[in-house]
Amino acid sequence: MESEKRLMSLINSVRVLNSTRDLSEVLEQLIREVLNVIGGANASVLFLYDEQSDMLYAKSAIGFDMDYMQEIKLRPGEGMSGRTFLSKEGRIFSSPSDTAYGMSNISSKTEQTYASSLGRMEYPVSAICVPLITNGECIGVLTVDIFEEDIQFDDSDLQLLETFAGQATIAIENATLFSQNERTKRIHEELSRVSLSKGGLKDITVSLSNLIEKPVMVFNEVLETLAVSEQPIVSLAKDLKNNYTSLLDESVFQTKLNSQLIFLKDKEYLVYFFPIHTEVRSFGLLTILVEKGTSLDPLDRFAIEQAVTVFAMEIDRQERLVAEDFSYSGTILERLIHDPYDDLSSINLAKINFPELDHHHYVVAQLYIKHPLLAFEKIADKKQQMMRIIYREVSRLPYKTLVYDRNLEVTMMFTVSARLDENQVYHQLESLFETIIKLGAEQLELTNNVGFGQVVEKLKDVRISYHDARRCIEFLQSTYKEKYMLNYQQLGPYRLFLKMDRKELREYTNDVLGVIKRYDNRNETELLKTLKTYLDTNQSMTQSAKKLYVHVNTIKYRLKTIYEQLGLEKLNGQKAFELQLGLSILEYLDE
Repeated sequence: MESEKRLMSLINSVRVLNSTRDLSEVLEQLIREVLNVIGGANASVLFLYDEQSDMLYAKSAIGFDMDYMQEIKLRPGEGMSGRTFLSKEGRIFSSPSDTAYGMSNISSKTEQTYASSLGRMEYPVSAICVPLITNGECIGVLTVDIFEEDIQFDDSDLQLLETFAGQATIAIENATLFSQNERTKRIHEELSRVSLSKGGLKDITVSLSNLIEKPVMVFNEVLETLAVSEQPIVSLAKDLKNNYTSLLDESVFQTKLNSQLIFLKDKEYLVYFFPIHTEVRSFGLLTILVEKGTSLDPLDRFAIEQAVTVFAMEIDRQERLVAEDFSYSGTILERLIHDPYDDLSSINLAKINFPELDHHHYVVAQLYIKHPLLAFEKIADKKQQMMRIIYREVSRLPYKTLVYDRNLEVTMMFTVSARLDENQVYHQLESLFETIIKLGAEQLELTNNVGFGQVVEKLKDVRISYHDARRCIEFLQSTYKEKYMLNYQQLGPYRLFLKMDRKELREYTNDVLGVIKRYDNRNETELLKTLKTYLDTNQSMTQSAKKLYVHVNTIKYRLKTIYEQLGLEKLNGQKAFELQLGLSILEYLDE
């Protein structure tokens, strides 16, 4: 009779569990029904396993205060429930000594929280723990306790609880799948609605934060903050970037979310990192802050993983808008540098709100992407990514910039303040391109050369600046020095040599300086270096000695030898010019 009663109780409980698809309701009903199935039980706790943190967390309980119980996190193997999780087998702890042993490896903090949830410090007289198994994997543990001295669990209780747990697992799986779909649908629909209304990345971020009731921040792939859900966490975003750069870098290019306990502004947070990516590329990182002692609901985690595509689409949309704007401006710049400046140019400039003003000057920079040993498809992909870096960095400038993209050359016309002198302009541009070149090297393994033309006052003279920038690029490509940026001032007389035949230039240097080069090679001397230093210091032996770290008498002796080799009695203006020209050509030829 007792067995029939218990069987009917089990059947009724299973029917109740399958009466709803809401996961929260299923878990609450499960924990209530287990006491109907197992007679004499005083308390019960359902632990679910969180794969992300590799911890068991209390999801529902009866006989315990859940305000405290929800703070308990067990490692696999910790406590009676943790031991059962590892073994994947139901276990009876049939005496106070058994339960004390089962709880012997829990932390002191967990023990204190357990006592608070029970209202006193007391281990059960007897307990049963059964695993929730699906597809061979344990997804949680159901624990039932007795605190009355004269009652103990037996094998029939264990068998009945295992049967109940098997049915409960099915109910949990069905409800989880249903709740995942519902939560995912709700979050995805809300974020998509905001995105389609052109709310922008900021509004999408705020919407997600409101849905999950947690602060949210978004970084791009180079860890710049794109959006935050609320102004107070701007400082936390900066702290996160400054102190955990390597963690963020690793998280951006992972395929799955990860979480980490970290300190921000002297407060501990559990931070969840959701990579924002598609099959084609990585866009950045969605980051959610959770205060210590709480966690992000697994259903929310699953839903957010599905919804990151909305963030990827919005970031991509914004980048495309910027690219389209620069693409149109590129057609204007192409005409400015190749065609005569006329009224049609003015009309087109007006269309992109680019007036020619007296307090504006203009300068052209050209970036040349050195051709790596890659297949065409790889080069095209890297070029596309390089353009995203350029667009992003250039779009931050206070003035309008025109960008003309052709093959492996990217030509840019910058508007600069007329109050700045040419050196100040070059300094600002060099800082900008150092960032661009560094990102291209780190992210794409590309090397780049950059040339800057002279600053011009009128748009009709932009093509002059363009040709100057091209000459700088040609010089950088024709030499083998490590220098990768050059401005028009630094180019100096070298621009005269760019169009000349290199063989003819070598013949000239051989005629003028060949005898000294041959003497240096035979005798391992430094006459050529001494001559250059002597001429660079306006023929000062004292200054030459200081620069070469030798005695003045050494300079005198070397000059005497130079004069002998050149057949000179003294160094006059015409001969000094010829020698300096030859030395400049040697430097240009990198010889």
